[in-house]
Amino acid sequence: MTQGTQKTRKPTQQRGIQTKDKILQAAERLFSEKGFHKTNTKEIAAEAGVATGSVYAYFKDKKSVFLDIYGSASHITFLQKTCRDLDFSKKSNREIILALLQSLAEEHTLSPGFRREVSAMRVNDKDVEAIHTRLHEAMRTQLVDTLRRKEKALRITDLDAAAFVILCACEEVIHASRTNTPDIEQERLLDTLADMIARYVFKKDF
Repeated sequence: MTQGTQKTRKPTQQRGIQTKDKILQAAERLFSEKGFHKTNTKEIAAEAGVATGSVYAYFKDKKSVFLDIYGSASHITFLQKTCRDLDFSKKSNREIILALLQSLAEEHTLSPGFRREVSAMRVNDKDVEAIHTRLHEAMRTQLVDTLRRKEKALRITDLDAAAFVILCACEEVIHASRTNTPDIEQERLLDTLADMIARYVFKKDF
C-alpha cells in the first residue's frame, strides 16, 4: 500500500496522541498562513517535527487533516456545558445572553486565518460545508433548548429561526473582534451584542 491509501489508525498510547496533536497544530498554522491549497503533507510533517509517514499513519491526506481540525472544534461542547450550568433564577435575561456569548467567544479557538480558509473552502467543498452545517445545527439545537427554559419571557415565537440569526451574529462579531476591529475590545462588542439580542429575544429584562 502507498502513502495516502493505507489504512489510518486512531492513537491509543500517549506518544501517538501527542504526535497526532502536533500534526494537527502544525497543519492549522500552515493552513492559516499559506492556505489549504498551498500547503502540502511534507510541509505539515516538517512543521510538526515528524516523519511524513507519521502524518499518513493518522490521516489519509491533507484534506482529512483539515477536516479533523475543523470538525473537532470544542465550542459546541463548551456551549452545552454553559447552557446546562446556567442558573436562570439568578441572572437577568441580558446576563443569560452575555454568558452564552462569552462561552462561545472563550472556546472560539480556531485561528482567524484558518476560519478564513474554511469560509473559502465551503463554497466548493461539500465535506467542509457538511461539517459547518453539522456544527451550526448542533449549536442551534442547544440554543433553542436553552431559550425554551425562559419561554414565558420570550418575545420571539420562531425559536429555530431566531437561534440561527443569533448564532450568525455571534460568529460574525467574534470573528471581526479578532481580525477587523483592533480598536474595539471584544468585551465591548460582546456587551453591545448581548444588549441587542436580549432586546430582540425577550419581552422585557427582568
